Amino acid sequence: MKKVFLAVISAAVIALCMCSCGNSNAGSGSGTASTAAKEINLSEVISTINSSSPNQMELIEGVDDLNKYYSISKEDVKSFGAEIDKSGIDEVVIVEAVDADAAARIQAKLQQRYNSKKQLGASYSPEDLQIIKNCSVKTNGNIVSMIISSNAGAMEEVLNSAVNG
Repeated sequence: MKKVFLAVISAAVIALCMCSCGNSNAGSGSGTASTAAKEINLSEVISTINSSSPNQMELIEGVDDLNKYYSISKEDVKSFGAEIDKSGIDEVVIVEAVDADAAARIQAKLQQRYNSKKQLGASYSPEDLQIIKNCSVKTNGNIVSMIISSNAGAMEEVLNSAVNG
C-alpha cells in the first residue's frame, strides 16, 4: 500500500513539474519568442528597429489585427511584433509560430501579402516596386518575418542580432 501511495505521489509531483514549465504566451499578441534556449522579446526587437530606423509606422498590437491584415490564424501565433505604415509601403512583421507547420502557414500568408504589395508597386510606383523587390519573406526556425522598407537591411540586422545573438 505504501509503495502504491508513493508511486501516485511521485507521478503527481512529476506531472506538476511538467505543467509548471509550460509557456502561457500562446496567442497573446506581442511577446517573447524562444529559439533554442534563447528568449527573444519581439516587441523589443520592433522598438530597437524604430530607434535605429525612425519611421511613420503604427504598431499592430493584437493578434486579431494580425489576422485582419495578414489572415494569420491566432492559433498559429506564439508571439509577434509588427507595425505597418497605412499610407506607405513600409511593413515590419515578425512572428514566432507555435510549431514548424504553423510557421509554414504564416510564411505562406506573408508571402501572399508580399506578392500583393509587389503587384501594387508595379502598378503605381517604380520606386516602391524597387524597394519591395529588395525585400522578402524569411524564415528562421519558427520565426517568420516580412520586412518591407527602404531601411530593410538595417532592420533585418537588428532582427538577426536578436535571433542569433
